[in-house]
This record gives sequence, structure tokens and C-alpha cells, in this order.
Amino acid sequence: MRLAGVLIAAALLLAACGTSEGGAGEPLRITVRSAPPAYLGERYEAKFPASGGVRPYRYELEGKLPQGLNFTIGRLSGIPREKGSFKITVVVTDAALSSRSTSFTLAVKDPPPPALRIKIPESETDAPFIAVFTLSERPASALRLRLTAKDLKPDLAGFKAAPELLYVLRYDAEKQTIDLDGAFTKTFKGGEVFRLKLEPARKLRPKVQAQTQFFDAGGKPYTKSPPKRPADMGRYTFEDLRALAAAWNRKLAAPQKAAGAPPATTPSTKAGPASTEDDGAGEPAPANPSPEATPKPDASSEAEAAAKGAEAAPAFDPDLNGDGTVNAADLELLRKDYAFNPGGRLTPPAVPKAPAPGAQPAPEDQAPENPGSPPASNPGS
Repeated sequence: MRLAGVLIAAALLLAACGTSEGGAGEPLRITVRSAPPAYLGERYEAKFPASGGVRPYRYELEGKLPQGLNFTIGRLSGIPREKGSFKITVVVTDAALSSRSTSFTLAVKDPPPPALRIKIPESETDAPFIAVFTLSERPASALRLRLTAKDLKPDLAGFKAAPELLYVLRYDAEKQTIDLDGAFTKTFKGGEVFRLKLEPARKLRPKVQAQTQFFDAGGKPYTKSPPKRPADMGRYTFEDLRALAAAWNRKLAAPQKAAGAPPATTPSTKAGPASTEDDGAGEPAPANPSPEATPKPDASSEAEAAAKGAEAAPAFDPDLNGDGTVNAADLELLRKDYAFNPGGRLTPPAVPKAPAPGAQPAPEDQAPENPGSPPASNPGS
């Protein structure tokens, strides 16, 4: 009896060892036979575990991988750098030289934009309620929204946003639309982005429609078209809001002026004083002609010079109040003079003036918009 017990124990031990080597009696197989799509520029991972057969396993890959992806021991990973469809076969071989394979097509696509989800009552109500707006788990650096909330009056004073969202908000009571431009101080990876109290004008089933545009972690738009909005005027735009968010809570060094540097000037287009030399008849023309001999620039030349002056305008300085730090005070100044769709944005002067430290440029310092010029394109489009 004692010998029989020893033999049974030995048999159980051998069976356990066989199972640890891949499952005694089970055929070799790959348990995952396809791969999810990959997104351009985003980290990717897909695993192809095997079971059965006799361990250890050896993996091989047949086919061309997209640039940026690697295959190691049944694991496909990396950051793809090219789009397309790639036909791939994964082959696994066990210690007994049994092989199994699975073939699939790996798709590498442009990243999809975040999805805006709106939580509102699903049944009729005439009582005020809180609408909660969340983004799906996709990286976002900025967003532009136009919400249409028919017969729902918003309480803008009670608007609450995620701490990392800097925003500008506007309500059009006649069209019953809410415009919101926002930029994140750090990449937003999903969750509640803001909430807003809405009051029904009567008993109704609430409905909120949204036009959206989102920007990825690198600042590129997921989609080209921004929300449709009427043209307005303002000194600051969406690009300025994004620049302010990028510098949020940073201390900026005051601009340094070179000692004794002359003020910036532009070439004069006026004729100079008459030459004091007597141009005798029949004498050869002087090597350096007098200002009278210099042809006056035509209108196109003047326009080109003005355009070059505009291009030389200094970059946007997010420290709007000049206190050396980008903070809530600068955001409030931007909100007071903001254009959601700057079709009528004031153009900068041809020759920018150096403002006093902390001073705001007055609207009259800006050159009027040329009525014959086409409207400015939407920023971020």
C-alpha cells in the first residue's frame, strides 16, 4: 500500500510538471487572433499569448510592420509613424516543433477626436438642472464648442470648469447658443470638463446640440472645421488663449531694451530735398541720382511694405498686465477683448509701437481693417 501511494504521488507530480510546460495533451494554439487598430503618433501594444503544446514557445512575425512598431516575444508595441493597412502573420512554435499561426491586417489610422458626452435629464422637466459635459479618454490640449440649448437659459455665473481648463464663454439669448473656447494648461486625458446649470423656459424634455472641434496633445486639430459662428471683433483670438494656457502660472522675464538703441523706423517713401548741384546740360548723369530722379513706389509697393511691417509685429505676450506672471488677471483681460470668429479682427499697425511696461495697446493704435480685403480665416482651422 505504501508503494502504491508513492507511485500515485509521483504520477501526480509528473502531471503537474507537464501542465506547467504548456498543458499536457492540449494542442498548441494562439489565443488572440487579431489586433485592434493603432493610431498615428500614439503608443500601441497588442499581445498574442499561446497555450497548450510544450513550452518554451518561440515567436516569429511575417510581413511588414509600420514604422515605429516592433515585435518581441509575442508582443507588438511602439508608436506608429506611418498610416496604412499592414498584413501580418504571427507564428508560434513550441519545444516539440509544433507550429500555429494567425494572420490579420493591422490598420494604422489618424487618431479619432474625443467624444463630448452630455448628461441631462431624459424626461420632461420644468425645474433647473445641472448639465454635465465629459470628454472620452482621448488626449486634448484645446477645444472649441458651440452649444444650442433651445428654451434652456444658462446660468453663466455658476459655470464650473475643470481646474486645468482656461476658457472664454459667451451666450446669445436671441439664437439660444453658448460659445466656449478653451485651452488646457496640461494635456487633458478624459473626464468631466465642465458643468452648467440650465433653466427650462417651460416643461420640456431637455435637448442640447453641440458643434465641436478638439486639438490633440501636440496642438493639431483632430478635425479641420471649427464650429460655425458669426464674425466678430476683438484684439485677442483662440491662438492667444492657447498661448496663455501654455505659459500659465509662469514667471516671465521683463523684455530687455538695448541701451541707446534707436527707435524702429521704416523706409521713407517721400521725395528728399532737391539736389544743390547744378546739372549742366549735356553733362552725364551722376552716379547717385538725386531723390527727384528716384521713382516713387506705386500702391502695390506701399501695400507690400505695410504687410512686411505687420509681419514684423512682436509675438503675442501672454503677460497682458505686465506684472511678470501669467495668471487669472491676464485671462480676464483677454476675455474682455476676445474674438470667437475674428472675421473683423483689428489688424496690427504696419510699424509696431513699443508699449510702456504693463500698458495695454489702445484700439485706436490699431490700423483699421481694409474693407476690400478678404475676411481673416478662422484660427486653428
